Amino acid sequence: MMKRNSAGAFGTKTGSGLPSLEVMERNDASAKVVRLREAGCRYEAQLRQLEREFDAKAKELSEEFLSVVDELNGEE
Repeated sequence: MMKRNSAGAFGTKTGSGLPSLEVMERNDASAKVVRLREAGCRYEAQLRQLEREFDAKAKELSEEFLSVVDELNGEE
């Protein structure tokens, strides 16, 4: 017997009204996809933050270096 489950997908039900193993496996696969997408989004956000921090620190170091170069060039 085919029934529509609450998620909107068709699946087979056992005689006790519980979803079949096939439906449960499909739901597990869907949950894994959702978790992977969420983890990927967190990774990308953290990576962008690290890149911004790196760029800010690189700019700071460059400005310090150029300041020393300017200072030394002015002493000659």
